[in-house]
Parts: sequence; C-alpha cells; structure tokens
Amino acid sequence: MTEGDPRTGEPLLSVEALSTEYALEDRVVRAVTDVSFSIARGEVVGLVGESGSGKSATGLSILRLLPPEGRIVQGRVLLAGRDLAAIAEPEMRRVRGGRVAMIFQDPMTSLNPYLRVEEQLAEVGVLHLGLTRREAIARAVALLDRVGIPDARSRARGFPHELSGGMRQRAMIAMALLGNPELLIADEPTTALDVTIQAQILELLRELVKERGLSVILVTHDLGVVAEVADRVLVMYAGRIVETGSAREVLAAPHHPYTLALLRSVPRLDRRATRLESIQGMPPRLDQGPFSECTFAPRCRLVQGECHAKEPSLSPAHVGSTRLRRCIRSPDEVSG
Repeated sequence: MTEGDPRTGEPLLSVEALSTEYALEDRVVRAVTDVSFSIARGEVVGLVGESGSGKSATGLSILRLLPPEGRIVQGRVLLAGRDLAAIAEPEMRRVRGGRVAMIFQDPMTSLNPYLRVEEQLAEVGVLHLGLTRREAIARAVALLDRVGIPDARSRARGFPHELSGGMRQRAMIAMALLGNPELLIADEPTTALDVTIQAQILELLRELVKERGLSVILVTHDLGVVAEVADRVLVMYAGRIVETGSAREVLAAPHHPYTLALLRSVPRLDRRATRLESIQGMPPRLDQGPFSECTFAPRCRLVQGECHAKEPSLSPAHVGSTRLRRCIRSPDEVSG
C-alpha cells in the first residue's frame, strides 16, 4: 500500500513495492522488501530505524547506486511519473545530481582528498547545467556562501582536509544543490557532528526546503532530528516499513511496538529514569526470509501467539486513517 501525498495527491516521487537484494558469496540478503511510499513537492519525509533496517539501501535503490552485488528485484521508482528503475544508465546519470541529489553519511570519504573543493563542486555545474568551468566555480562559491561557509572563496580553493566536519557537510549540501535538484536524499547528514553544528545543519535544511520547494528524504536513526524537520515519518525494521504517518502523530502516539521501543530508548529531560530502556534481542537475519511471522515478534513486549502465525500487512491504523502500521495489536494497546 502506498501512502499518497496528503496535500496535493500528486507526489513528486512514488516508490511502489520496491525490493532490493544483495547476492553475496554464500547467501542472498533481502535488504529492502516491498517498500512503498510517496513524497510531495516541498515535503520532508524522515526514514528512521536501527542500523541494518534498510534505510540507506532504500535511498541507494532510488538512485540506483547499489554496489555490484546489489540489485532491484521488484518494484518501481516513479519520479514525476517516470520509472527510474527502468531507464537506461546514461539517462540515469543525468538524473543523479540533476533532478535527484544525495548527501552521503561521511563527507570526508565522499569528497576527493586530492582535488580542491571548488573543482569537485564545479563538476556538477559543468555536467548537469552545461556551464563553463569559470561559471561553475562562481556558482559553487556562491552556494558555499549560501550554506554558511565563511570566506567561501578562500575555502573553495582549499582541500577537504582543511575544512572542519561541519564545513565539509555544508560543502556536500552545496554540491547537492548545484544541479538544482527537485529531490534531496540526505543519508545521516548530522551523524558525526556535535549538537551545535547539527542544529545549524538542520536549520539550513529547513531554510532550503522553504526557499526552493525542495523535497527531502531524511535518512536517520535520530528521532530528535525527525521531530525537528520532518513532515512525515516512515519507520523501517528488517527491510520493511512498519509504521507511517505525520511526524507529530507518530512521535506523540506510536502505533507499532517497534516505534514505541525506539522512543523509549531515547533519553528525555522530562522523565526520571535510572537507566535507559533498550530493545532486547537482535534484528532478524535478512538472508533467512521470507518470514512466516512478524519480524519484530521475538523482540516485542506485546507479542502474542497470533504474532507467530503470519507476517502482518501494512494497513490503516483505523478505518479511513492515513496512518499505516504492520501490527495485529490495536493502536490503543500499543500507545496506551
């Protein structure tokens, strides 16, 4: 089931029944299973879950940036009605960095240490906008200034190692924006940054969404980040979406036991506790599917016999509700 655009009914991006697997030497790992969602123009959607839940694999699948052992085995990725999973690779290269851009987890490994920052950014303008090198460098410097890098012209002539972690992340955002994308996929954009720089990066993303009407898929394990900037949230577990809804509603009253467990594992200033709660056990091995039970059942505090009988489908929490969940327990049993 695909959750439609709650505002216009005409999504910029529609992911339909997407499944991705990795063929390793001795096994096949299904990293993404039957994932469906949509994102409207100017909307920020948070993709959250533990490490290994399929968040990054979903983002990489959308842009077809999977490693050699990875492949999309099912589904469609429609960008304004055009299936990115089916177009030829030369055409897909024009989409990457042009209509859709991605910010990767670690800017230090994403930037070439042997090239000056301006050269790396300018390449995007030359390839996707047809600018001359001089024009592309001028645009790169202007964007570095826009994303808050002081003395942008001087910094642009430097190498990545000469920038701080926050500046490198801002440079990656500038690079992503250079091709005038409609959709930005931000994969853990604040993970390695301290709290102050993290807040600045999130504020920058909010400003860019407002200025440019940019759509954003924000991949993160940090529910605080989702609360700050996301309009909607998709909670992933074991390669599947287990709950969706507006960020405000999901974080205030989760309807899936996994979402509840994630929230309870986050420290809060308004709650006195001697120790943080943790989610017991480990996620299932994704090379052992398809699963005949709820994948979260072995770790769930609300588990009952029926949970082991079959895997629940993603369905509305209530009749007519836009919130979807993959659980047989009632929403009141989970959130109450």
